[in-house]
Amino acid sequence: FLPPYLKYLYTERMNKMFGNIPIPSLFICFLIFCAWLNYEKNKSHKKQKRNSQKFWDREEKANHTRNKDISHLPMFSPDKSRIPMPASTDENVTYYQNRVCASLEQPMMDLSGYTNTDLKLAYGTGNFNTLSEYDRNFNDFLMNMTNLGKAYFSAGYFADAAAVYKLCIESGSCRHSDYKALAETYTAMGTPGKISELISEAETSELPRKASLIRQLRSIQHPAE
Repeated sequence: FLPPYLKYLYTERMNKMFGNIPIPSLFICFLIFCAWLNYEKNKSHKKQKRNSQKFWDREEKANHTRNKDISHLPMFSPDKSRIPMPASTDENVTYYQNRVCASLEQPMMDLSGYTNTDLKLAYGTGNFNTLSEYDRNFNDFLMNMTNLGKAYFSAGYFADAAAVYKLCIESGSCRHSDYKALAETYTAMGTPGKISELISEAETSELPRKASLIRQLRSIQHPAE
């Protein structure tokens, strides 16, 4: 559905490109292209099949791995004294204070560097449920800490919110929202200069998509720029 003048230019262009090429040559080029396309599709399919087979072979091995001693694995034990628990009549604050306190009573491990298959291969199938529970407890703790920080911020307890977010990040949170919330809390406290330290931490971290996070932190620190 091209306008007449564009249709004319397109036709002229095609004539210049292919007008002098014999029909058999075009047909041969088409066959070569089809053969190449078919080769690439087959290569991709074979690669996917190999990867899939490798995964299932590894999973099969993991499912037959004997249990190993996990008593030496380090449990995650946050410093409770660094979690501010001010008296408050704010229901949201007290709710998440209780959630954090309940989390602290659970055994926790940071196993974020392991896949399910990795865990079974490393420590045996029989330990998988236990270790998975420890990892869930750890992530529940981080989430409850994040929510406590939000509750403190909403209630105007900015210093307490900053302390919670900072400990959450130091404990292993990789959520960009925690970094941004801490930066916004520093701004609310009138100490935007502290965001520079947060940016430095992000720069030396292994956070996913950290370049995007750093840009957002700088935007929070210097909103007018």
